[in-house]
Amino acid sequence: MNILSNWLREWVNPNVSDRILVEYLTMVGLEVNSITPIVLAFKGVVVVGNVVSYNKHPYADKLNLCQVDVGEEKNLQIICSAENIRSGLKVIVAMVGSQLLNGLEVKIVNLRGVKSFGIICSEFELGMSDLSQGIVELEDNAPIGKDIREYLNFDNYIIELNITPNRGDCFSVLGIAREVSANYNLAFNLPVFETLAQGDCAISTSVVDTKACPKYLTRSIENIDNTVKTPKWMADKLVYSGQQLHTPVVDIINFVLLELGQPMHAFDLSKLKGNIEVRMAKCDEHIELLNGTTIKLKEDILVVADSNLVLSIAGVMGNMSSSTQNNSTNILLESAFFELVSISGNARSYGLHTDSSLRFERGVDFNMTELAMDRATQLIVKICGGQASKISACIDKSALPKLKPITINQEKIKNILGLELDAKWIEQKFTNLGFEISQQTNNSWTIIPPSFRFDIRIPADLIEELARLYGYDNLPVQKLSLEANINSSSEVDINQYDITQSLVNRGYQEIITYSFISEKYQNLISPDARKIRLSNPISVDMSIMRSSLIPGLLQTVESNQRRKHTDARFFEIGLCFDGIEVDEQSNKLAAIVTGNRFSAQWAANLQSLDFFDIKADLESLLVLTGSEFYFESEEHTALQKGQTAKIILNGEQVGWIGALSPIVQKQLSLPDCYLFEIDLASIKSRNIVKYKVFSSYQQSRRDIALVLDDVVPVAKLIQSVKAMQQQYFIDVILFDVYIGEGIKLGKKSVALSLIYQSLEGTLTEAQLNIKVDEVLALMHTKYSAILR
Repeated sequence: MNILSNWLREWVNPNVSDRILVEYLTMVGLEVNSITPIVLAFKGVVVVGNVVSYNKHPYADKLNLCQVDVGEEKNLQIICSAENIRSGLKVIVAMVGSQLLNGLEVKIVNLRGVKSFGIICSEFELGMSDLSQGIVELEDNAPIGKDIREYLNFDNYIIELNITPNRGDCFSVLGIAREVSANYNLAFNLPVFETLAQGDCAISTSVVDTKACPKYLTRSIENIDNTVKTPKWMADKLVYSGQQLHTPVVDIINFVLLELGQPMHAFDLSKLKGNIEVRMAKCDEHIELLNGTTIKLKEDILVVADSNLVLSIAGVMGNMSSSTQNNSTNILLESAFFELVSISGNARSYGLHTDSSLRFERGVDFNMTELAMDRATQLIVKICGGQASKISACIDKSALPKLKPITINQEKIKNILGLELDAKWIEQKFTNLGFEISQQTNNSWTIIPPSFRFDIRIPADLIEELARLYGYDNLPVQKLSLEANINSSSEVDINQYDITQSLVNRGYQEIITYSFISEKYQNLISPDARKIRLSNPISVDMSIMRSSLIPGLLQTVESNQRRKHTDARFFEIGLCFDGIEVDEQSNKLAAIVTGNRFSAQWAANLQSLDFFDIKADLESLLVLTGSEFYFESEEHTALQKGQTAKIILNGEQVGWIGALSPIVQKQLSLPDCYLFEIDLASIKSRNIVKYKVFSSYQQSRRDIALVLDDVVPVAKLIQSVKAMQQQYFIDVILFDVYIGEGIKLGKKSVALSLIYQSLEGTLTEAQLNIKVDEVLALMHTKYSAILR
């Protein structure tokens, strides 16, 4: 938010420089991003001049020879080429010796044999604008000879503030002035704006949903002249605060918004049909907004409507067809309090961002509506004329926010801040900030926050206010004391660092993404999962709480692909949500690979990553647990059929692994991707390794080739062999799978190595044959497998 330093000083004027003032604002939590003079510095004498006469230069067709009155005994002769020069025009004159933008020094110059004693300035030459057409035209009543700095109020600064979302009360000159007055102990009282009101409002109003809109005020003003020019003092404040100029009525409403922080709206009275109603939008209703776009309204959106159409999205933007124009003579002013939860996110859900929605979503003072209405009425009648009616009010006091008292004491303040503050100082600061002290003792206070402070709810909030005003840099520095309770970790636990380091060592990079995803990604990855919608999302693309980490990985790959980073190995550890309760949330680990296995080199061709690369990386993690695991073919919405498997650990499914579905690939414009997702808790514990006696005798290996149905997973065969728990058994290894000539259709050949070893001696051929025959018998009985 931008405000002018001189505008702020009209409200409260401490005896300090602007630089010191902005340093204070930053220290109390109202961060100042920059402080900039409204024009770049120029030196010397620059004054208001009056063009007495002008004639063509005798030797140059494009130059004019002007006689300019600058308040001295003699008029100055100045040569000017501006097309808008004319007699009687009030201009800005830089006298000889002055220095303008870019170091341009004003000298007596001789142009085609005629001398010029100064420069008639454009906005660019004074640093008022980056571009300008012609010279500056001042008001007809500008005093001749007046220093231009004083006349145009150039000794003024634009203060750019970065207001945090919790301080909605500071999105106005009034709010900042209140903070300054509290620090410098200056008197601060809200002004009273007198208006002459006669008769009732031309249109009656009603509020259907008083919870969403507890307070709605309207006032009609008739017979105004909206063609007049917005006064310069107001136009300057608006422009330097970042507002565009429109008609006088719109400019006045924007001025009140910046001054008091209360958004308002003005309707053209002649364009309204019937009475006004504040309600929720109806099915299939549309609105053509002031920005020219037409949108279809959702049924949970609060709107203001007449009997014919929707006039505005409450607290966001009005309808083009009912807006005030230059020819509007009768208007209806609106000043309302919309409950922030009811309208939060409404603007963002349509891709809109307005000054009005910015303030309503952070909280607007519900006691400011009448004052803002009177201020706007006063300015409109003064500038545009007209007759104002009395205010028509729809107020549900029971629905307005409740101001609950909060009690603090010296002991609590000392425990948090580390020092004891003076009781009178505490009372003075709270009074200056607009807080009401309802009860007090020698060392405690019961305080009622003002209606504009939505962020004050608990004692810690009040103590934070004291800390801000006392100065964070003035708080005492104390050594921290810590009672350390170092617990021993179980040998069963696997540190999360070890898990992440294992993936990093295999070439992965860790990413961190938001816990919020778009509904598009939710439907692509987990369409059957419960959708947990945010009531106030950051954006439409971040409206659903994620039930999987896969969307974040895909978005990251998508972003990297756009930047030509085609080889990627990413992983993320984060919380996923199947519900909002603690037991419905779980930490998961997910990883994705795409691109080439190795970087390009001269000695070998590029090799694309495939399913078995990521499977090997996952197995490196599963091995850490020391538990039995295998993969079981299954289907998943986001993964490719035939290259998808459930991850089974200790007999339970703990995750998924597979290739990204071609359908998802096409919708997201992604290359081939392979990924897995696993419950993190399942791999954070391990079986404790036990010592086994080392055999000094050699291992014996027997290879068998089995022919069986091709639908039987090899993992099942290996699991079955291990489950036999044969004496002398060490391991079973798959070394070949064959489908082709010599093997019947629907069958496959699986070659396994059976490894045995004894602690007592080298196994004999007879002993080995018995063990192998037991395996063959099991394979035949369980899987109808025959020896090839």
